Amino acid sequence: MTAQQTLAAFVADLETADIPEQVRDRAGLTIADTVGAILGGSRDETVRSLASEWGQQTTGSAAILGTEGVRTAPQLAAFCNGTAGTVLELDEGHRFAAGHPAIHVLPALLTETDASGEDLLRSFVAGYEVAVRTAEALGPLAEGYHTHGVWGAVGGAAAVASSRGLSASQVETAMAIAANYAQHTRFEAATEGATVRNSYAGMSNLASLVAVDQAMAGFSGLDGGVLRHLELASAEGVSEDALSRELGERWEIERGYFKVHSACRYTHAVLDAILSMREDIDPATVEAVTVGTYPAAARLTETRPQNALQARFSIPFAVGTALHRGNTDPDAFSTDAIPPAVLELAECVTVTVDEEVAARAPEQRGANVTVETTSGTIAREVRTPRGGEHRPLSESQLREKFEMLVSPLLGPERTEQLWQSARQPETPRRLTALAQR
Repeated sequence: MTAQQTLAAFVADLETADIPEQVRDRAGLTIADTVGAILGGSRDETVRSLASEWGQQTTGSAAILGTEGVRTAPQLAAFCNGTAGTVLELDEGHRFAAGHPAIHVLPALLTETDASGEDLLRSFVAGYEVAVRTAEALGPLAEGYHTHGVWGAVGGAAAVASSRGLSASQVETAMAIAANYAQHTRFEAATEGATVRNSYAGMSNLASLVAVDQAMAGFSGLDGGVLRHLELASAEGVSEDALSRELGERWEIERGYFKVHSACRYTHAVLDAILSMREDIDPATVEAVTVGTYPAAARLTETRPQNALQARFSIPFAVGTALHRGNTDPDAFSTDAIPPAVLELAECVTVTVDEEVAARAPEQRGANVTVETTSGTIAREVRTPRGGEHRPLSESQLREKFEMLVSPLLGPERTEQLWQSARQPETPRRLTALAQR
């Protein structure tokens, strides 16, 4: 059996009982956290506009979360929910995949309205494992690619195929077809503020559903298609063995991270450092801030972002808004949060590559931050940002984040019900009904 066939068989044969209890628990937390990110992002004006338009054009069985009962075709709902989940940069991620598996898997699964809660949990774990292993098999992507939208559809297709009980050969076909739909995404879309970037994960979820429908209809995929399609985006060539290495022994979902700052993960070590110093700094006295970090993060140097997306991918702005406001919640990166005072602070920030920090990545993605003020110098080193396995968040902290994102839409009682429904999880039908106003 090839590694791709082994991975497909793993998906087809996986039973809930095969998944260790701690992995099932982690999956429930990840599902709840991702639902919260989707609800929070559903308030974005462009997401709301698209959801309204598609809801009027097409009726269907699938719910667009955060709306007043809008249901549409599954592919369109998956697109909207996947897009909403990335808008605030608060969706779960995985440092060895260098991307965000959960938001590429869950929105497609939530459209499977006939599935049980057990189906949802098992299929989510299966899809997550496939997404991460596909990313690891690709290794670093070619210069300029954004990881959103490249490998995620393979994981999403595996998840939906698992939910529908497809055979191993059908799962493999769906995965290969999904790889064919990989997007040629550009990282510059994020750093330049082109909000098409927010839809990369949405399009991956749409492609996941299309690929499974095609596999069930009898379409065929390219032999070895997962990596043969995706190797074009790989910088150093693919590793087929990574697709199946330690399947059922190493559960990738346990190596994921949760986010507390509403910004690109590359900014998080810097923001942890700034917030740890914030009580000792009067922003009006700041003269210079020096950030030493790893190369991927050191690219985020825009000092005058024009919109919320560009702000979330700027270390200088992130430093400025954290110093100015003392927090990094979604409002700290909104377009309304780009006042002159924050931009002046951003202009004081210099970002460089620190070779010692770079040498520790990706195991540790840290930063050294020095703030010079009129009254002295303060420095902090952060080796790993909060939210990963080195510095995990408690369930109560994740629940607090969930309530912050969801309560403004649903109110406290409905928010509590939704947390419990997602945390277990319950059926997609029940969960998505609770996630609408």
